[in-house]
Amino acid sequence: MTASAGSVMKNFTLQLNAAIIALSINATSVAFGEVPVDTTSTQAVTLTSTGTVPVTISGATLTGAGFTLSGTGFPTTLSPNQEATLNIAFDPTAAGAATGQVTITGNSSTNGTAVIGLSGTGIVPQVVAVAVTPATASVTNGSVQQFAASVTGTFNTAVTWTASGTGCTGAACGTISPSGLYTAPATAPSPATATITAASQADPTKSASATVTIVPIAGATYYLAPAGAGGNDSNNGLSSSTPWLSPNHPVNCGDVIVAAASASYSAANFTTGKWGTVACAAGNNVAWLKCVTFDACKIITNSAPGPADIQVDHSYWGVEGWEVQDTGSPYAACFGAFSPSGSPVQISHVIFANNVANGCQISGFSSANEDNLVSADYLVIIGNIAYNTDQGSVVCGGGGISIYQPVASDSLPGTHIYIAGNFSYGNVDADPCAGGTPTDGEGVNLDSLSGLNTKGLSPYSQQVVVDNNMMIFNGSSGFVTGGTGNSSAPIYLRHNTLYGNSTDSHQNNGACGQLLLEGYPGDAANVVNLTQVYLNLAEPSGATEPGCGSNPAYAYYVYNASSTDNVYQNSGYSVAGNNTGSSSSSGFSFGPGNVFGVNPSFTNPAPPGPPNCTNSLSVPACMASVIANFTPTNSAVVGYGYQIPSPNQDYDLLFPQWLCNVSLPSGLVTMGCKTAP
Repeated sequence: MTASAGSVMKNFTLQLNAAIIALSINATSVAFGEVPVDTTSTQAVTLTSTGTVPVTISGATLTGAGFTLSGTGFPTTLSPNQEATLNIAFDPTAAGAATGQVTITGNSSTNGTAVIGLSGTGIVPQVVAVAVTPATASVTNGSVQQFAASVTGTFNTAVTWTASGTGCTGAACGTISPSGLYTAPATAPSPATATITAASQADPTKSASATVTIVPIAGATYYLAPAGAGGNDSNNGLSSSTPWLSPNHPVNCGDVIVAAASASYSAANFTTGKWGTVACAAGNNVAWLKCVTFDACKIITNSAPGPADIQVDHSYWGVEGWEVQDTGSPYAACFGAFSPSGSPVQISHVIFANNVANGCQISGFSSANEDNLVSADYLVIIGNIAYNTDQGSVVCGGGGISIYQPVASDSLPGTHIYIAGNFSYGNVDADPCAGGTPTDGEGVNLDSLSGLNTKGLSPYSQQVVVDNNMMIFNGSSGFVTGGTGNSSAPIYLRHNTLYGNSTDSHQNNGACGQLLLEGYPGDAANVVNLTQVYLNLAEPSGATEPGCGSNPAYAYYVYNASSTDNVYQNSGYSVAGNNTGSSSSSGFSFGPGNVFGVNPSFTNPAPPGPPNCTNSLSVPACMASVIANFTPTNSAVVGYGYQIPSPNQDYDLLFPQWLCNVSLPSGLVTMGCKTAP
């Protein structure tokens, strides 16, 4: 190029398409994450010539223990757009974090010296292992059994369940849900066994199995009557003309002892030591002591010989259709599930269904460990009436329905204690009781689940469900979880109606709630934990109630609770605006979705009289007028509180699935045996 100015000229030389030497590297760092010791992990880095003329890479140097280079040799020249691959490997020889770097040098105008950071962690590999419990089980045709799997050696503890057998394939071996709930086939294969397998999803080559024996359904019928009607335990019990006097006979799950209608039964024939052994190979059913007609079999007494008038002290028993009226036995509940007196034995699978407890001296329905470190687990109290209990002055009773310091019989998932469809009302402590001021008289009382009142007793950690009950006009709160609190057991309170409780003027409760979550006073180690409260309906009868003294009466009150408790989607109404209250509950707050301050407008919220069920077919039928009186007429809250049971099956994860094998009286609760939503 020539430039001129007048007579002066100057020449310049220009080079077109100037040479650009450039190297591009696709990573500035390489992270290997966790790599098992003595195992090699390799990642590739791409080197690309991005200039207009070739680039020369003179070398690559590496630092850091456990890292190596391979691939491209150096020096090397890359033409424009040509690539080379550099392989970086991490092979840790010991556990722990490692770092390093690769330094690449060359004549590039960019990345003349480039550094790639390296990182990785050596780990000692754990061996994945799977275990299944129970290892063996017997299941009747069409019934269910819950299995549980534990996985170690990996953070992924999920398993895949399968059912197989040598004499069956597919559904003919039964089915098993993703949660481990096995349903036996209606017809047993040959041989009548199935293998339940849980395979680790983290390592499908690791699995464990359990063996299931499928047994026929038992179902013999026996008969029972009072002594005046021919009842004698020397009879064979095979006909109404040769009835037994007591249930103290060996029977099988599925058998039924039909009791003749009579008001002359003696508590002495149903106390401890008067219950036979029930053979229950599947461990998921009961033998029934059933009144021939609802509420036609009565024990009327004032001198019970044991801690309960009807005291079930063996596993796998159900009691249906009975009424107990006790007017004077100082230590007796009407119905109880207790270990045999003088011979502590853990019992399980006990059902009280469709019975009436009327005027008992302690609780209407009760279980307790009695400091024996054993109790009743898989306890079902369903569709009963508990009225006017806690009348004894020797001890302060635990309420219409009382569970005191339960003890778990196993650690399988699912609901272990189920209190549903009951009517608990008018239960008021005697005054004085235990030599002092009354302390109890609840509708339902879950007492001391932490177990710390008894030396050596571990906290109860199994699931408890209190569902669809009516708790009204009791001396203390309608529902309480109290005593030493609840440190470990998941508790679900759902669809309960609570009204007009705390009627006992001899009490002066500062924590005065229709529904009360109460930890042990002053003990930070015994708070209420893991309690879920939803779809309930609670209303005090006024701004205060007799049992509250001068303190406000709340719909819901929480004392010494924790952030693991959740009170949400409930209805609460107080004419004085005292819908909720709490104290000493750091981290707790009432949850979302609550409908507070909306009057349910009950039809006639008056105290019901004594139960008179003689001409009724069941407890819900006997309580029909009470249900009508305490059904909200305000459409905004009709979905809260007690709901009339549906005849259709529901999908309900809280429903104890073993009850799907039991011939429960119809209409007490909505059966939750549907296998899919």
